Amino acid sequence: MSRTSKRRGLKPVNLKDIITQMKDTSELMLDLAFSTILFEEEYFAEEVLELEKKMTELCFKAREVVMLASKGIKEVESLSAVLQIIQAAEKVSNAAVDIATIELRDIGLPKAFFKTMHLIEETITSLVVPENSAGIGKSLDYVEKETGMQIITLKRDGQWLIKPDGRITLKAGDKLIAKGPFEALSNFEVFMLGKHVMVPSISELMEPESQRKIREMLVEMMNLSQLAVDLAYSSTIFYNREIAEEVSKVEENMDRMQEAVEHEILLFAKVTDNVKLLRGLLRLAWALETITDASVEMASIVQSGVALHPIFISAMEESDEVIGKVEVKPGSKLDGLTVTECGLQSDMGIQIVTIRKARTGKWEYHPKGDTKIEAGDVLILKGRKEAIDSLTSLTAMESAPNEPGQV
Repeated sequence: MSRTSKRRGLKPVNLKDIITQMKDTSELMLDLAFSTILFEEEYFAEEVLELEKKMTELCFKAREVVMLASKGIKEVESLSAVLQIIQAAEKVSNAAVDIATIELRDIGLPKAFFKTMHLIEETITSLVVPENSAGIGKSLDYVEKETGMQIITLKRDGQWLIKPDGRITLKAGDKLIAKGPFEALSNFEVFMLGKHVMVPSISELMEPESQRKIREMLVEMMNLSQLAVDLAYSSTIFYNREIAEEVSKVEENMDRMQEAVEHEILLFAKVTDNVKLLRGLLRLAWALETITDASVEMASIVQSGVALHPIFISAMEESDEVIGKVEVKPGSKLDGLTVTECGLQSDMGIQIVTIRKARTGKWEYHPKGDTKIEAGDVLILKGRKEAIDSLTSLTAMESAPNEPGQV
């Protein structure tokens, strides 16, 4: 399905289309919510609220179609599992609204928080296209392919375009919001600006010790919430109990961090008179925990052994970003390279969500750039379908089939 055909505003025509739109919409809401607090941009918060209306309509329609489609006992059970995923996606979108309204209602966050986007595993960045940019006249699809960053919004002539058509060509003065792996950030900035803008070091933030602890915890919680969503969808797509159990481990870690950050916020209350900051910090923490809890609800379907209806898998394969899985074969182009050297993130815009190391049998979340990829490793990947398909073709690796229990 083309990028253009999936732009916001199309009416769903069947359950598969509805589920596809729900996944894409909830993930876009989360991206825009994070953009709201990182760039202090009220427009994104307003857009999140607009998308919430669409999400509500999609959820209602999905439940209606599921009830009408249920026939035999087996189908009722598998469609009930789809209803649980629909509910989880709705909770993610509600949490995105809670995050977005921190800025919209002027509740506020410490200023240092807006300088830490480089600490988030899937980086979000913003820039204005200069007059001498190499990107002028290039299509968004071309820029994304060249840099490995995905352009999620574009502002032109005072108007924001959310999920813009990939055929749009860039002009000087366009403002872009892009997301992608941190390794691709320098490629994107060099291509668009002719230079890499150095991010501030931690020491340059000049923040109190108590505030630093809170910021670091919340950034880690943002990373964990995104990881939980990715793992949850992965567990259902591949119907893999092991990955589903990893979601529960992430949630346990999140619960511990939630308790710790609440403690630190209460301590912070002793040294600040700005009550709004405390409210913003608490609201962000609660919303991030909600996202992780929703991910557990999704993954619990796999842990319970209830089969998913095939229409769900089909819908996931047609979303804007798909999740793929490959096993590294001996002698493949990936065997022996580090995560940075393989160029999946910087060259193809493919994010390595997690790796199951063949040597240990354990999963490594958001592997670092110096992590070596070896034969027998299993990679869970996220990116555009075209990029995932291209990877499979280029490396002569067989992508694992979407069948229950296979890894």
